[in-house]
Amino acid sequence: MRLHTHDYRAPDTDGIVDGAVLMHREMADLLTRRTTTALHDLTTGPRAVSGAGGGDVVYAGSGPYAFLYHHWRERHGGDYRIVREVHTALWSGYWAQEELCAPLVRPGDLALFPTAYTRRLFLHHFPSVTRAGSAVAYPMLDRLPRRRPRPVPAAGRPLRIGYLGAMSLAKNVDQVLSVYARCHRESRGRVSLLCAGKPNDPRWEPDAVRAALRAGGDPAAVDALRLEGIWPQRRLAAFFDAIDVLLFPSTASRETLGRVVLEALAHGVPVLAADVGPAVELLPARNLVPTALDTHGTFGMGRVGPLGRVDEDALTEKLLTRDFAPAALRSEAPYTDEAFLSALRGDPPGAEPGHDRTLPDAVRVAPRPPQGPGQDPAAAADRLFLDFFQRRDEAVHAALDAHAARTGHDDPALRRIVDDPARNLADYRAFPRLLDALVLPPLTYTLAPAPVGAGNTTGGTP
Repeated sequence: MRLHTHDYRAPDTDGIVDGAVLMHREMADLLTRRTTTALHDLTTGPRAVSGAGGGDVVYAGSGPYAFLYHHWRERHGGDYRIVREVHTALWSGYWAQEELCAPLVRPGDLALFPTAYTRRLFLHHFPSVTRAGSAVAYPMLDRLPRRRPRPVPAAGRPLRIGYLGAMSLAKNVDQVLSVYARCHRESRGRVSLLCAGKPNDPRWEPDAVRAALRAGGDPAAVDALRLEGIWPQRRLAAFFDAIDVLLFPSTASRETLGRVVLEALAHGVPVLAADVGPAVELLPARNLVPTALDTHGTFGMGRVGPLGRVDEDALTEKLLTRDFAPAALRSEAPYTDEAFLSALRGDPPGAEPGHDRTLPDAVRVAPRPPQGPGQDPAAAADRLFLDFFQRRDEAVHAALDAHAARTGHDDPALRRIVDDPARNLADYRAFPRLLDALVLPPLTYTLAPAPVGAGNTTGGTP
């Protein structure tokens, strides 16, 4: 078997903080070390995989663009297998990928998901994603240290809380700060907080956070708070050495794993997380915090936001009484290199850990409006991709002109994307936004209330 994949090792990803982007790069490195791999540049178009033949595998590990390989295989009569990935949940990028791939998936193709939660979500909504044609594999542990679980400080002793990741409402960072302030006050100053991450809004800038804490009536909490900004990957060990427990209350609509959860566990640090979504299959049940889903809102896949809120009373109590287990990962197998390589060879892992079914079963996605006669969205997406990455800017501007005439609105932000001299496959704020506007508008969805008596986990493969 020979593998073909986009060479993700070269692009400049400075300023792009995204776990999936890091994973793409790590996989390009892994494959070149462990397999016979033909590297190509996806942006050159169909000729990138013109050398792929029978028995070969094309690994679409370059973002939400697997539809291109499927379309090119169909158009040019290829007979290779395609292994694609889904790295975000309710986001238009990977949702559009699956819509465009659906009529082109063949027996032997495989969809890889970071968690069983994410797999269940897509199994519900795409007939082209089948149990036999999908698996859970996200190789990561082999590149992390394996430290022993550190002891949980006894109740009443100082506790160092940590938060690592984007400072955003989608990840419920406001709840992290609120719970910290309560813990600091109720413990009489025996709790501190270290935050490392990029603020995505002025309210999460250090001065604004400190001002809000002072206004909350506990100015001493400011002295025990460190807001460090982005920490590079090479300093992760220092971050985890500085904390006793990590908070991961994220219910972000795009969340499919939370690399930081695996990173913390590998460094021996316990994690407290929302009891819906990916963390359910990663952590001991004792470390999950009750969470209420937002069953009243309508969400759009073009934006990221929180799907629910953790119970702050319960989280505060867990921290103050130390009601959580030491670091432990419920199942390591899906997160090893061997599980990933086996999947590429056509022998994907079968067993899955128990996982959340409350959230994926609650999602109700609005149907896609019917396409007009003769419309081929896969071909349109292919053409737009090549026009954009091969710098045929006049063609993209012409498409935006037609869109503005049709909708009565000309979006300057889309024009700026085209006028930017940079073209970066790793920038999900660029081409996917053009795809949203010109080919497949983002769908909307709601969350239905859970039936009375429904459990929140299932013990095996859905």
